[in-house]
Amino acid sequence: MRPAIARTVDVERLAARLAATPSAFRDRDTVLYAIVADLFVDRASRPLTPPERERVRTAGGSSPRRAQELLAIAAWLLHDEAFAGTHAEPLAALLLERLPGLAESVVPRLFVEDAERREELVRTCLAALALVPSGETEAQAADRLAALDSVRRAELLAAARAREAQRDLERKARAAELARIRAQEEEERRQAARTTHED
Repeated sequence: MRPAIARTVDVERLAARLAATPSAFRDRDTVLYAIVADLFVDRASRPLTPPERERVRTAGGSSPRRAQELLAIAAWLLHDEAFAGTHAEPLAALLLERLPGLAESVVPRLFVEDAERREELVRTCLAALALVPSGETEAQAADRLAALDSVRRAELLAAARAREAQRDLERKARAAELARIRAQEEEERRQAARTTHED
C-alpha cells in the first residue's frame, strides 16, 4: 500500500530540487516515455495506461520538443517523496494537458534556471495534485500561483497586443477618412473657385 500524500509541502525545498535537475532529465535525447512510466510506477496510484503512453509520445501539439523537455523536468520534480501516493488521474492531466500548454509560453530550461519559473512549476504541480504549500492556505497558494502564471501572462499580453493592433487599425481608418474629407473639401474649393472664375 502506498503512503498517503502529505497535506503540505515545502515549496523552497522542491524549487531547490528543480535547480539541481540532473542533466539526464534535460537531455534532448532523453527517453521521455520511460521516465514518465517510472514516475507512475514509483509515485502514482497506478501505472501509466496504454492510451496515456501514446499521449506522452505525442504531447505538445504545436511545440512537441518543448513539451517533452518540460515533461522530463517535471518528472524529476515529481519523483520527490512529497508526491508519493499521487492519484494517477490528476497526475496524467498535469503532465498531458497543463504542462504542454505551459511549455508553449516558457522555454523549458527556465524552469530549472530561473527562480520565479521554478516556483511556478512547483506551485503548478502542487495545485494540480491538490497539495498546499507549507504555511499557506489554499487561497494564498492560488493567489501566488496566479501571480506567477506564465500562461495567463501570455494570454494577457496577447490580448493587449490585439487591442493595440485594433486601436492602430482604428487610428489608420480615422486618418484615412480625415484625408478623404480634406481631399473632398479641397476639390470642392477648386470647383467653387473655377465656377467663380468662369462667371
